[in-house]
Formats: sequence, structure tokens, C-alpha cells
Amino acid sequence: MKIIATEILKQDHREAIGLFERLEGTGGSKDELFNQLKGALKLHTKLEEQIFYPALENFDETRDLIKESYREHQKVDQLLAEINPAGGDFASKLSELRGNIEHHVDEEEGEMFPKAEQLLGQDRLQEMGRQMEQMKKGQSATAQ
Repeated sequence: MKIIATEILKQDHREAIGLFERLEGTGGSKDELFNQLKGALKLHTKLEEQIFYPALENFDETRDLIKESYREHQKVDQLLAEINPAGGDFASKLSELRGNIEHHVDEEEGEMFPKAEQLLGQDRLQEMGRQMEQMKKGQSATAQ
């Protein structure tokens, strides 16, 4: 079965939300889980910014959404840099990060992805999905 780009990005969204839930529920060491979350978000951002967004930037229907998404990615990067799992404000910063991520996910899945599927079509989304899978494989190979 061929996986389209929007489905890969949705899987990433679910993974990130799951990591937030695990982080919020753990009483033990948060370092490893937070590093997992940080890595997942950074890879997801890379997939969107290098493969997905460029395909949509030139459409009138998605141009403003893409610009906003880049700004949201900058905010997430800023929050990731500020968060210290051992810090006293970890829970509040994590909550702020999660709120930003959930807003971003809602916009993408509710508005951007349906437009992308309409504008780009299945063949282009499948090709982008292949590119994303390759990038993920390359990322996991370098992480080991």
C-alpha cells in the first residue's frame, strides 16, 4: 500500500500527542521522553518544511496557511530550546508547547491537509510520502 504525505504527517501528530501524554503522566525521569519528543518534532518540522510546504506555497488557497505554519514552527523551536526537563517550570512550558502543537495540528488536519489533497492529488502526495519515508529512514540511520 502506498502511503500519502498527509497520512505520514497525521501519524507524526499522533505520536507527538502520545509522547506529551506519557511525559505528563510520568513521575520519573523526563529527560529521555522529552528528548524523544524533541527529536520527533524536529524531524516532523523538517519533513514539512523541506517536502510538504514547498509544494503548497504557490497556491493562493494555501499560501497564508503555509506562512502561518512556518511562524508556528519557529515558536515551537523557541519553546523546545527553553524547556529543561529538570527545571521548575517544566510542566508549564510543556503545557504551553502542547497547546501550540495541538493548535498547529488542528489547523493542518482541519484545513491544510484537505486543501493539499485537493490541490496536489494522490500521485503527488504518494511521491511526497515516499520522499518523507526516505528522509525518516535516513534520520533513523544517523541516530543509531
